[in-house]
Amino acid sequence: MNVILKILFVAVMATLPFQLEVAAQKASAVDSLLSIAHTYFDNAEEKKALTAYKEVLNYSNTNYDALWHTSLLYARVGYRYDTEKEMMDNYQEALKYAERTLELYPDRGYSHFVYAIANGRLSDLADTQTRIRKSHLVKKHSEKAVELLPDYGPAWHLLGLWHSKVANIGAAQKFAAGLFSQGVPEGASNQKAVQYIQKAISIDPDQTLRYKLDLARHYERAGEDSKAIQTLKEVLRMTPKNYIDEWNLGQARELLSSLQ
Repeated sequence: MNVILKILFVAVMATLPFQLEVAAQKASAVDSLLSIAHTYFDNAEEKKALTAYKEVLNYSNTNYDALWHTSLLYARVGYRYDTEKEMMDNYQEALKYAERTLELYPDRGYSHFVYAIANGRLSDLADTQTRIRKSHLVKKHSEKAVELLPDYGPAWHLLGLWHSKVANIGAAQKFAAGLFSQGVPEGASNQKAVQYIQKAISIDPDQTLRYKLDLARHYERAGEDSKAIQTLKEVLRMTPKNYIDEWNLGQARELLSSLQ
């Protein structure tokens, strides 16, 4: 080893303990922030959870848990805003993080789940052509999510919602889809919509209030108003556990009032 190489070797070895200490501190900070973020998430403190997960990404911008949770939270928080602009801004952020998650982790279930969620949210605000195009993406990635996460209730709930919305697309939308895109995705059915939402309830009973509200929305969408009314009355007998449940109960009251 010549003199220059010896000097470089000594310099590297001298800084190695410091580098290892910095790496350990960074890993510890990430673990701590993730723990805090998960606690906020589990307690339905979604805006606090979103801030915490984004802080994790400041330390480690490829962290899988932080990426997919950030995407999901932007989609969830955005859904409860009052204006279309606020909703769209959040849904676009949800898609940005979902695309990053899917790019880095294409073989993981939550990557496909949040990608389907983000595209589904954006399609709700889009024109008919975009909505139909995105429905193909939602179908593909929600089916992949349930394949990879068969015991994850939200994935089945999402797939059930896809069936509900596509099975009840109107004739005008189907005509437009045939003219301007791939056409309406095949295989959607009201029977599967009910089956998959009920499966989500059986897997994830803590979310029964939210899932049953969407089951009622499905019945209303499918023209089964009596079933929708019955399901909404069941929802309104439930005890809310957090402010999100309170918000969903408000949505249930409004829908029931419109049906009676």
